[in-house]
Amino acid sequence: MSTPEVTEHGILAAPDFQPFPRMRAVLEMVSSWAALLAGGLLLVAVGVTTGSVLQGAIINKPILGDSEIVEMVLGVAVAFCLPLTEMRGAHVMVDFFTQKLPARGLAGLDALMRAIAAAVVFVLAWRLAIGGYNNWDRERETMFLEIPFWWGYAGAAFGMALWMLCSAFVALESAARVRRTP
Repeated sequence: MSTPEVTEHGILAAPDFQPFPRMRAVLEMVSSWAALLAGGLLLVAVGVTTGSVLQGAIINKPILGDSEIVEMVLGVAVAFCLPLTEMRGAHVMVDFFTQKLPARGLAGLDALMRAIAAAVVFVLAWRLAIGGYNNWDRERETMFLEIPFWWGYAGAAFGMALWMLCSAFVALESAARVRRTP
């Protein structure tokens, strides 16, 4: 039997064990597309900011509503990056207190913490969805460009819902690894 190790996904496991390879592949693909979309949104934010600064410097009139666009786009972009971060195990981990635990204890703790993360992210996605609905129902718009607020909420809620699915999946994967870890 091979010895457990920390994989590229940041999880303690036997190197050859992937409990749900198809589901992992699907979630990684969807998360990768979301991250690519987030990169595009960040480019939009950079373009609007650069254009506004240049226009302000050249003709002393920045782009009207530039901060509205940038704020909405950045919020959605962050939410779209988090699922891939979860799938790759790239979140910050502090293991100061758990270094001395046996491999099985670490795997169990990892499963528990990821399940708690999925529950917290579920609440975030749920509240963003409610906020989006309330803004849609009240027809709230940004001040200058009159962009509906619910667009940003809906995008962020989608990113959070995907993150929640990824967190729940990684928790399930970790729980499956607990059984195989000596």
